[in-house]
Amino acid sequence: MANILMVNLPYTGHTKPTLPLAKALITRGHEVTYVNAKEYQAAIEATGAKFVAYQNYPDNPSLAVQNRKCFKAAYNTCMNLEQDFDLLIYEMFFYPGLKLAKELKIPAVRQFSQPAWSKEVYQKKSKFFHLYAYLIDKKMMSKKNKQEIGLPNHSLSQALLTDKPDLNIVYVPKFFQENLTAFGKDYLFCQPDYEKEETGGKTIPYDTMTKPIVYISLGSLINNKNFYKKCLKAFEGKNMSIILNTGKINPQTLGKLPKNIHAYSFVPQVEVLKHSDIFITHCGMNSVNEAMAKGVPMLCLPIVNDQKENAKKVVELGLGESLKFIGVKPKTLSGTVEIILNNETIKQKSQEVKMKLEEKDSFDEAIMQVEALISAKIKAGDYL
Repeated sequence: MANILMVNLPYTGHTKPTLPLAKALITRGHEVTYVNAKEYQAAIEATGAKFVAYQNYPDNPSLAVQNRKCFKAAYNTCMNLEQDFDLLIYEMFFYPGLKLAKELKIPAVRQFSQPAWSKEVYQKKSKFFHLYAYLIDKKMMSKKNKQEIGLPNHSLSQALLTDKPDLNIVYVPKFFQENLTAFGKDYLFCQPDYEKEETGGKTIPYDTMTKPIVYISLGSLINNKNFYKKCLKAFEGKNMSIILNTGKINPQTLGKLPKNIHAYSFVPQVEVLKHSDIFITHCGMNSVNEAMAKGVPMLCLPIVNDQKENAKKVVELGLGESLKFIGVKPKTLSGTVEIILNNETIKQKSQEVKMKLEEKDSFDEAIMQVEALISAKIKAGDYL
């Protein structure tokens, strides 16, 4: 059995999709060591993996410090591990991954937590998307960090387009991937099983809630108190129940909640979606994947980066509607929710997609291809 190293950056949307693969590989007898920030220790250890915290990295850093330090901390921690590994598995955002694998002299597998990039796909992206990718890279990977790691001429965009390991696992269904024909057999599109999820001790009173149930979340990184107050105004007194995920905003700071609105700073999203009739989402790929898997129609409120592309695809597939996040009015929110809830075509298409995704054959294929890569490389002694 193989000794596998996994590494990731400390962001939920990039970490959560990778956990099912870690668990599946451990179930099949492999050993997995997973490097990440301490906040993900419990989730990683729940898979059975050995957790290793970043070295020389602060506890509870601000977002700015986290962004500035996580790349270098992740890379250096992996380089300092005093053991041999057979394979490196990294997530696409950690773009020094292929360089790290070469330094460790082991093969690599890259995981995509969003639709895969190709030159054709990237060229079609908006100027805003290109600018945002550039700004993220500049903010998170300083020139000094790149030079110390050995990436003086690389950027996030360059690496995603040119640094291709032997296997790329994309956590997006084939029907959701733009320009699918641009990707060869070294790209495998699949959706992992998110069925088992920590509840965080939350008990949500689904049985006593008035249907329909509307679930609202902007993901783990976006926190907007003004938007949450708009939601209170939009749905107060409506003949429906609202589950509002406020993230890092304390629900108590929103004031007195209407009786039909239940606000939490954390919810087990997959579990909530099982009970929901519609999902108001920022359209991060992780959230879109989970909504599609549960057959839940979406009202998309994309804010940045890939979210806008994801929202466009959701509408194109007939799985929901989209609104501009900035300036959206409470009346528009509630009115669009009513439109979607009464749209039988959207409901039907959402259920059709759910049925497509209930077959997990592609995820099983991903596991087998990872194992085949390990076996081939070990047998040949042909490390990168």
